[in-house]
Amino acid sequence: MPEKSRLARIGELLGLVGVMGSLIFVGLEVRQSAIATRAAADATIANSFLEVNQAMATTPSLDRALTGWRGSPDSASAADQVQLLGLWRGLFHAWSNAHRQHLNGTIDPALFQSVSQEIAAYAAPSSALGDSADLARRGALMRWAWSRERFLFNADFQAFVDSMLSPARP
Repeated sequence: MPEKSRLARIGELLGLVGVMGSLIFVGLEVRQSAIATRAAADATIANSFLEVNQAMATTPSLDRALTGWRGSPDSASAADQVQLLGLWRGLFHAWSNAHRQHLNGTIDPALFQSVSQEIAAYAAPSSALGDSADLARRGALMRWAWSRERFLFNADFQAFVDSMLSPARP
């Protein structure tokens, strides 16, 4: 084999090794980027739940609104209804964000499972809750707030929550 042809083949081989090395590097970078994206989405969702919980724990007017109504949330004062709707709208937005991230594949499946579990607990019919008066009360609030705030959310999330609230749900 002539020297020139041998050098050409060595050059091609080195080029091939370089391309393969570059592809492996790019693959690793894409994987790391996907992991970072998922971690950021998970952190955002976790922070939104933290904010809702902090508001519930530290806002006296919200505490009064959560405990002040009897029978139906419609019996609460107008100011308390605003507080209640604000709290639930925040929760619905956190759930909606988790649902969107789930559809996009950018949320840890275990995190989405816990979000779904929370929604299902609140959405369960009162008859399925046994003696959990607190969950029954939260469920009544959720249904009341969803009936007023549902229009704010995209059709995918509306269908998801509606399916959870459906009496035919197992």
